[in-house]
Amino acid sequence: MIPPPFHRTGRVFRFMDTFARLENEVVNQKALQIGIERRLRKLSPASPIPAAEPPQMAIVRAILARVHRAASGNRERLDQVIERLFPVDVGRDIHRSLESPGEFLRTRAAVDPAMTTVPGWAAELVPGATLYSGALPLLAGRSVFSRIAARGLAIELPPGGSIRLPNAAPTDPPPSPWVGVGQPIPVRSGLLSLTTLRSHKAAVLSTFSEEIAAHSVPTAESIIADILQSDIARSIDATLLDANAGSPIRPAGLLNGVAPLTAGADAAADIKALVAAISDPAPVDFVIIAATQQAVALSLAYPQLTIPVLASDVLPPGTVIGLDAADFVSSVDRDSFTIAASTEAVLHEESAPDPIVDAGTTASPVRSLWQTDVGVKLREMLGWLMRRPGRVAVMESVSW
Repeated sequence: MIPPPFHRTGRVFRFMDTFARLENEVVNQKALQIGIERRLRKLSPASPIPAAEPPQMAIVRAILARVHRAASGNRERLDQVIERLFPVDVGRDIHRSLESPGEFLRTRAAVDPAMTTVPGWAAELVPGATLYSGALPLLAGRSVFSRIAARGLAIELPPGGSIRLPNAAPTDPPPSPWVGVGQPIPVRSGLLSLTTLRSHKAAVLSTFSEEIAAHSVPTAESIIADILQSDIARSIDATLLDANAGSPIRPAGLLNGVAPLTAGADAAADIKALVAAISDPAPVDFVIIAATQQAVALSLAYPQLTIPVLASDVLPPGTVIGLDAADFVSSVDRDSFTIAASTEAVLHEESAPDPIVDAGTTASPVRSLWQTDVGVKLREMLGWLMRRPGRVAVMESVSW
């Protein structure tokens, strides 16, 4: 016998009511879970944002791959060595850095938070951002040249090209920019001069023992990066900070034509004298380059000093240089960076090398890489100049 309809309806209503209560309970439990998770996130320390890997590490890994290939007697193709040593995404960056180092280093994105002080992010949105200044300077990021180039103007030239930079002599006093209705606009008078900037071939030879191929990849990367940093920095900075004139094979040193100032009794007086020597106009971005002993003495005596102080171990002790980094211009020829590795070369181990054999005379000392190590040659077209004269001052034999 079928029960009355209202009994069935009552059961349905009771079932729906129970279902609704269960559904509300599930919603409440989910809300409670979300609330607990939010409280735990507030109590736990924030996860650190992974640091962006420097783009020049792809260059270091490309060099490591060539060292591995040379140490194995070139039995593998370079792409096979890269595939064996590195993950796919890392290998992709290595291939890009080998095909076009300038394009890769310019466009490689950083993953740091967007700040105006972070290169690759918002730093390019503020004044003072520079262009690609070369693979060698990036590999030697602690060199004086790299740090000065980052503060000045970087220009990328076509292969074998040059550029003429105009400079205007300052007017004294400068004309006022404010003009009344119907009044003539003042003209800035000043003689224009032209300075030609061109790049020169910079080549660095570094040697590595074949045993480096037996190290783990991260260890080998650190060893290669450290050796290259030292070799490139010392070789380029030694030219940058000398007093030799420019020639077809090298740019002029910053101290060329600069007469040393007389040192005073203390550091403060000497720094003031260096600043005063750069006048008409006054320096825009004054930087101190000092021998290591003097750089340390400045940091100890004036820990709150806001003027940048760059230490250099290629300067003789007692030497302090002041310059306006805003007038420094560097150049690199597009796609001029090359890497070569060999175990079969013969080297003349001198800072001023001669041909291995010249008119029957053999250079000495020489070493065959076949018997010992792997040689790595890096080459790039680089150049620099100060746009105007009188923007560098120097003191020698300071007493502090």
